[in-house]
Amino acid sequence: MNSPEPLVSYPVPWDLVFGLTPHLANRTTRNITDFTAQIVARMNPAPLIEGLDLLPADARFILAANHYQRPGLWILHTAAALTQAIVRRYGPQDPPVKWIVTANWPPWKIGPWKIPSPGDRLLPKVADALQCYPVSFAGANPEYTARSVRRILKDARSLTRPIGIFPEGVAGSAGVLTDPLPGVERLLLHLAKHGWPVVPCGVSESGRRLVLRFGPPVTTGEITEAADETARLTMSRIAQLL
Repeated sequence: MNSPEPLVSYPVPWDLVFGLTPHLANRTTRNITDFTAQIVARMNPAPLIEGLDLLPADARFILAANHYQRPGLWILHTAAALTQAIVRRYGPQDPPVKWIVTANWPPWKIGPWKIPSPGDRLLPKVADALQCYPVSFAGANPEYTARSVRRILKDARSLTRPIGIFPEGVAGSAGVLTDPLPGVERLLLHLAKHGWPVVPCGVSESGRRLVLRFGPPVTTGEITEAADETARLTMSRIAQLL
């Protein structure tokens, strides 16, 4: 019996990541089209993109994908590939996707003490540099999350590009779907009331290639009808694409 082919290990683009340092210090933003293009250019073999023709003509939608990450494939690779797919479909614009960055890192334990994860302080700065929305859905910082959600809803009135989200958050991993984070369903419902459907994308690997498979939109009517099950409906549509 032939053993399965080993998975591809994509190098972490540390030079690009550390290249964000001046932006963090000066509170400036990085060009996301260029940033993600450089990441994807280093991915060999290149990601396979399917279903671009299913994306709506209007780019005002929520792009929802499973949180596909494993050793040798960072979520940054996945997000960059998805961003470049949107660039291919709708053309360059900075940013091509306004990503919602979810982080729910547990506190660090040092003996009997607990201290907040350094990521809690770093995340908002990195998110600003990459023109993302930092949201901690699981209740770690409800006041901060509420401010971020209000900002998303305000921006949604004038945005002309997708809002991207991995509903599972950091708990998601390659090949395993987990429950969506608490609070995602409320955000999806609020955005649906502003006319934003959800476009699901299933991320997987086949033949040693990262595969991005887009599906038909989940309409605003379906989202409203699903109510508190909206996030689970979204994950079920993603599951059908894997």
